[in-house]
This record gives sequence, C-alpha cells and structure tokens, in this order.
Amino acid sequence: MTTTRFLPFWKRAGITLIVVLGALFFVLPLWWAIVWATWHTSEIFSFPPKLLPGPYLLDNLTRLEARLGIGRAFFNSAVTTSVSLVGALFFCSLAGFAFAKYNFALKNLFFYILLATMAVPGQITAIPLFAMMVRIGWIDSYQGIIMPGLVPAFGVFMMRMGAEQAVSDEILEAARMDGANELRVFFQVALPALMPQVAALAIFRFSGTWGSFFWPLIVLRSTKMFTLPVALSSIFGAYESPYDLLLAGSLLSLIPPMALFFATQRFFLKSLIAGAFK
Repeated sequence: MTTTRFLPFWKRAGITLIVVLGALFFVLPLWWAIVWATWHTSEIFSFPPKLLPGPYLLDNLTRLEARLGIGRAFFNSAVTTSVSLVGALFFCSLAGFAFAKYNFALKNLFFYILLATMAVPGQITAIPLFAMMVRIGWIDSYQGIIMPGLVPAFGVFMMRMGAEQAVSDEILEAARMDGANELRVFFQVALPALMPQVAALAIFRFSGTWGSFFWPLIVLRSTKMFTLPVALSSIFGAYESPYDLLLAGSLLSLIPPMALFFATQRFFLKSLIAGAFK
C-alpha cells in the first residue's frame, strides 16, 4: 500500500496543505466562538477584530444566569440527555443482540418496519406525538421529552450490525454450555464485545439529544423546564441582540459532548476501523 513518504515532495506538500486548510476550516469557527464569548457585544464587531480571548467570560455567564437561569437549563439538559442515553444504550443493545442472534417469528418483518421508521421525518410524527403527550399528561415534563425517542431505530440497527460482526455464535454456545443463562450471556459475553459500537452510539445519541431543539420546543411550556437549546433560543428580544450571552451559553453547551468524545474516542475509532475492514 502506498504511503505519503514515497510520494514526490510536491505531492506531499499538497496533501499537507489540504489537511492544514481542512483543519483550519473546522477549527476557526470554534475559535471565533470562544473569542467572542469572552467579549461584550459592543466589542465583538469592533475593528480591528478581536483575535484573542478577552476578560469578560465570567461576566457574560453571570449575566446569562441572571437573565435565563442557565444553570437550571443546563441541569434539565443533563437529566434528559443522561436518561435518554442510558435508556437508548440499554434497549438498543438488547434489541440489536436479539435481532442478530435469535430466531423468532416475523423477525425480518419487524426489523424492516423498524428501518422504515428511519425514513419518516420527525415533523410528520410531531403532531400525533404531541396529542399523545397531552392525553397522558406529559406536557412540560421530563418524560415528555425522553420517552418518544428512548429507543432510536438507528441505534437498534447499529447494534444489530455490531453484534453480527463482533459476537460469534461459537462463544455464545460455549457460554451456554457452561451453564450461563441468557442475561449472563448478554452482559458478560456479548456486551463487552460490543463496547466499540456502544461508545459510538453513545456519542451519536448524546450529541443528538443534548442539542435537540425541535421536540423540546414543542412539548415544554414553562421556563423552569427549558433545556439549554430552548433557553438559548429565547435570549434574543425585539430590540436587542446579546451575541455575547448567546456565545457564552453556546460555549458552555459544548463542554459535555466534547468531554464525552475525548473520553470514548478510543472505542469510537475502534468501531470505525472495525467497520471499515469488515
């Protein structure tokens, strides 16, 4: 397989330039967000532009808390995201393992129906779901945010593919012959082999739920129940545009997903590499 060290100098320089430009394309917007979050709005659009962080990040966060109660919104997002994440990982791994390793009536039909739901836009199901939440009294509640998306179809599909690739039937049969029941087979044999897929699903699910805006905006009513994206969306008024507060809140919202990615990146990259070579 050809590597870059055997390429001519001008080709290696071109590849390096492309990589550097690509990195800057993704890093510079984040850097500008960090810089602008540390200045006041009047100084964000000044000339010459601010290139380095300023001294007002703590002041912006204090004003944001006084205006929106950003701490409560952060707590609401943490609760809904954590429960959704744990529930999705648990139920999706169980369902994916069952679809991959068990034979039961109409298995393929149920799986195809599950996959078909991935093609239905959320805007179509929003009204029936909202009517259901009203009927059972889950409007403006944690369960109203969490339950409709607790078991995502993509997660079941991902875990089934992972179980088919990473968990061999011979190992499962050996565990059963040693006297392990089905729950022990799953938790002690199958689940450890599925950890790369679980880590990848955790990143996707956490990012999607943490940044979810459409459904929480529909189902939430009181400001004390607002999640972080909904709370930040309400910051702009008719006569003011506090970009400094918005960017400070956005910077705060970046911390949990980035921390999760760095904590699980080893498993995530292992999942991508395994998928590429299967």
